[in-house]
Amino acid sequence: MPCFSCPGRSRGTSAGSRPHLRAARLHARRRVLSGPYRRLWYGQAVSAVGDKVFATTLILWVSQEIAGGRPWAPAAVSGLLIAAGAAALVGPAAGVFIDRWDRITVMTLTEAVRAVLAAALAALAFVPVRELPPWLWLCAVYGTVFLLAACGQFFALAQLAVTGELVRGPAEQARAIAAAEVTTSASSMLGPPIAAPLMFAIGPQWALAANAVSYVASCLITRSLRPVSARPRRPAGAAANRPASWRSEFRAGLRIFAGNRYVSALLTVTVICQAGAAAITTLNVFFVTSDLHAPPSAYGIAEMAMGSGFVVGALTAGLLVRRAGPRRVTFCGLFAAGILTVGYALQRDAGAGLAVLALYAAMIAVLNTAAGPLLLAAAPRDYLGRVLAVFSPVNQLVSSLSVVAWGWLASTALRTFRASAAGLTVNAVSLIFILAGCLIIAAGVRALIALPPSPGRENPPARTGPGTRSQSRRGHDAGDSPGASCISTD
Repeated sequence: MPCFSCPGRSRGTSAGSRPHLRAARLHARRRVLSGPYRRLWYGQAVSAVGDKVFATTLILWVSQEIAGGRPWAPAAVSGLLIAAGAAALVGPAAGVFIDRWDRITVMTLTEAVRAVLAAALAALAFVPVRELPPWLWLCAVYGTVFLLAACGQFFALAQLAVTGELVRGPAEQARAIAAAEVTTSASSMLGPPIAAPLMFAIGPQWALAANAVSYVASCLITRSLRPVSARPRRPAGAAANRPASWRSEFRAGLRIFAGNRYVSALLTVTVICQAGAAAITTLNVFFVTSDLHAPPSAYGIAEMAMGSGFVVGALTAGLLVRRAGPRRVTFCGLFAAGILTVGYALQRDAGAGLAVLALYAAMIAVLNTAAGPLLLAAAPRDYLGRVLAVFSPVNQLVSSLSVVAWGWLASTALRTFRASAAGLTVNAVSLIFILAGCLIIAAGVRALIALPPSPGRENPPARTGPGTRSQSRRGHDAGDSPGASCISTD
């Protein structure tokens, strides 16, 4: 709109405003990791390192002391993974309560509960192992792991929702999620080296106590967010009219997937990608030792290459999303990840293979970062907890089933497969990687076709009863919800 009366100022003002626009964008980028979100990120970093120390300590404690020297020791360690995975069943229920309650309060209370649980197990660890039967130790450990992971479901879902409140806009949200991805990757590298010396030098009880201290620190940091981010989840008149039962509220969240084309399309895209990516997670150790002709010790180097790729990808994802938009980054990243997966399957040199693997991991980290703003923009704010609580467990379930399926194919149906062409031999594992790459490319095609350019203008949530706001009210809130303002990359 022409708003200046002086005709000679129009072009000069436009050109002169560019430095101010650049300065404003730079200030916005710096603001992502300052103030309230920086405190949220600090809390996540402390808690993530504590979790990795705790997990490594439990694996060593169970395998070396509680079940040490017994033939069922591997099964006892597997029980830790089963107990943690079973907590995903709590996710759908957690989503309803996250939409009902203040999310900062949820995060603070879950960290406090986790601190008490970790401290109780640390106190029990002062009892000599020989004083109690192994089954009792394992029950205590498995129960604590399950409860900690269940509380973690509440914390993780509330944290992502709060991130959407503290950080506005898809590019800034991508940078915030990228920072969380880097923190997770860094904690995976820092936690085990800290845990092992603590475990063998001063005993498991002190390593477990360190995790309890990390939860206390995270609880205090999270509690400090209340003055700047606590806000009502619903308009004043909605609380009295919302559905009374958990079941009805959960069904209302499920209807979002049926009524919102963007959310359901994004779910199918991530599910297809998860199915393909699970192949490398499951069979990479066999690919490194057989197809890349590397010793078993090189598998650790392969894991390090993937970790480095994750960090680099997460660091660059914010820039890519800001330049190209999350939708374009998503389908282009899927195409690139699928092609890299097929290229990795055809590698026979260890050095080149690890380089391709690192690039693949970087693309996966970019995809993880880009998907967050898309979901935050597409999901109605009052239903965000329930949408996340369905989205995450479905992806976890598909990933687990895919791990089993790829392992079964490699062990039975394709076990004897071998084919040669142009001097290149393809065995069962490399064939599975090629199929996995094709799946990821198919996810890219699905994203290109099914994801509309603007999730903020997608279908409003289906009417679920007297507590549901009208479409006009939903349209008003769409502009106020995080990321809901028109993500258009085309």
